[in-house]
Amino acid sequence: MVGAHRLRAIIGVAAVAGLAAFAVHAVAQTAPPPGRYTSWAPPAVATATPGAGPALPVASASAAPNAGPLGGLTEPLSGLFKQLNDNTAATAKGQYTVLQDLESALTAHIQQFLKWVTGGR
Repeated sequence: MVGAHRLRAIIGVAAVAGLAAFAVHAVAQTAPPPGRYTSWAPPAVATATPGAGPALPVASASAAPNAGPLGGLTEPLSGLFKQLNDNTAATAKGQYTVLQDLESALTAHIQQFLKWVTGGR
């Protein structure tokens, strides 16, 4: 069975390559450059001990003139989301109307069936 042996060898080489890539990535962890970035990592926790001291001002978000390469997408995206909301509302209204029609038709059929079963009473 030469085919099974080759498959095992290929899987082994792929596993070793994956582990090596993971090790290189783990060792090369450096702080990101200053500026805006997205990360899945949890926010850094301050290690300072609590104590009496001056109150630190809280940072607030301010409109940055340089919003990065995706800053120009704010207006088009807000328009797209507004259109999506409008379309969703129209669809919901249409579905609600269909459900009301189905409910009315089902009620009428049930009433006809009950009249038939009870002999028209």
